[in-house]
Amino acid sequence: MKTTRPVLAVLLAASLPIAWAPLNGTATAAARGDTAGLDDLAFMAGCWQGTYATEDGMGTIEEHYTTPSENLMLGSTRYLVQRRTVMFEFLKLESVDGRIILTPFPGGQASEHGFELTRLAQGDATFEAPEHDFPKRIRYRREGGTLIARIDDGTEGNASEWRMRTAPCY
Repeated sequence: MKTTRPVLAVLLAASLPIAWAPLNGTATAAARGDTAGLDDLAFMAGCWQGTYATEDGMGTIEEHYTTPSENLMLGSTRYLVQRRTVMFEFLKLESVDGRIILTPFPGGQASEHGFELTRLAQGDATFEAPEHDFPKRIRYRREGGTLIARIDDGTEGNASEWRMRTAPCY
């Protein structure tokens, strides 16, 4: 697994700008003196599809993300087994008081904890909610035409990861 450089600064208070580490030498919002905005998550926008292991074989995962507006980006995830939806989730990514918060809605019900953007580099975003039982961390990263979604317990231990390729939006 490729590692990224350490985060340039620690988020000390909700009102401070989020600092993020650059990938491939690209200038970051923090280096420009800006705070991260939803436009920095545009790498997630579009339609994605991949496979995942099930007890009986393989299933399909589909994710769709809107292009970001100034304050909101929406997503949906659907897990299918043999063309039957077995689980779904909505996601709300919003800019709130200079912070970016991801709120999952598993099965359509809002999570009791929002996940705050804590690290951002070009094509790589990490959201954390240390008070949540599982997951504590959600990460999205883009590698070419692949979007990788990962959830974990805040360590490199208990984790699940889904690799999705660009797909047509119907």
